[in-house]
Amino acid sequence: MRSAMPHVLRSLLTAGLASGLLVTAACHTTGTADASKRPSAHRRHEKPIQRVLSLFDQRPWLNLDVAGDRDPEGVHYRVFLDDGSGKGVHRDGSFEVEMYELRRQEDGLAARTLISDWKMPTSGVQGVKSRLLGMGYHIQLRWASKATAGREVELVTRYRAPDGRVLQAATKQLRVPKYTS
Repeated sequence: MRSAMPHVLRSLLTAGLASGLLVTAACHTTGTADASKRPSAHRRHEKPIQRVLSLFDQRPWLNLDVAGDRDPEGVHYRVFLDDGSGKGVHRDGSFEVEMYELRRQEDGLAARTLISDWKMPTSGVQGVKSRLLGMGYHIQLRWASKATAGREVELVTRYRAPDGRVLQAATKQLRVPKYTS
């Protein structure tokens, strides 16, 4: 069954299920990402990243406020960089994440408004390891406005390689819960 695992990841990526996949287990944290513990992207034998896969839990919300109310103040998810091997790898570079608010207009179309954005080096993002998906990253984002609760948002996650190439994961739309009034 082990030899089939890279095939499973490749099938998921090919099918375009990256943003809708629900993963609730099989990943564990490997600690703060440390560039000294990972191979350098400057090595010539490393294959370039071909795909970016972002995976969200069923409840990806972070409760980060001191007041302790139930409204979330952030979101977390995992990102895997595939170099074509069918397993996630760690690489130098950076993640760029944009969060848009989606509002339905009278004509039924959605209007997107940028409400937050983040940039972080891969070396500063906590690592994760999955038997099925390989090495990845655990991204945790705190949004700037408490008013994000109750809104529909769209997350766009990009990986920027040291050579400037940019790859984007499938976008993810979420309705942020609002529990308090």
